[in-house]
Amino acid sequence: MLNAIEADQPYKPIREGLFQIDPPRLLGSQCPACRTKVYPAKGFCPQCDGDGAERPHVVPLSPEGAVFAYTVIHQAPAGRKTPYVLAYVDLDDEVRVLAQIHAPHTEIRIGQRVALALCAAGTEDGKPVIGYAFVLVDQSRGA
Repeated sequence: MLNAIEADQPYKPIREGLFQIDPPRLLGSQCPACRTKVYPAKGFCPQCDGDGAERPHVVPLSPEGAVFAYTVIHQAPAGRKTPYVLAYVDLDDEVRVLAQIHAPHTEIRIGQRVALALCAAGTEDGKPVIGYAFVLVDQSRGA
């Protein structure tokens, strides 16, 4: 897991536009008409489709939330360590995201607080590829 990335350190995000590095935040979009936020960012509002006058704009989302539901993955493609946890996380700004939780599955509970963490997802062209996951709130604060 990465707590900070040096500004001059070369890295590559797992996909452009999903998150920002400093401070670590997922990037969603917010509709100017109905104020609905979604992740990942979209060029339209799935709630109201807007009035067409203004497209949704990119906004940083809350870095914390609560586990809504989760599953433990026991079978995965070759090279992927199991078991691991995939969860729907309800962010504090009412956006639900699907992400991995970096914690033993025996420690995860519905409603449990989690926080966004940047993590290494591999390398490409000699640069680290950075992704994101969630960690239990106590783990994110070093407790």
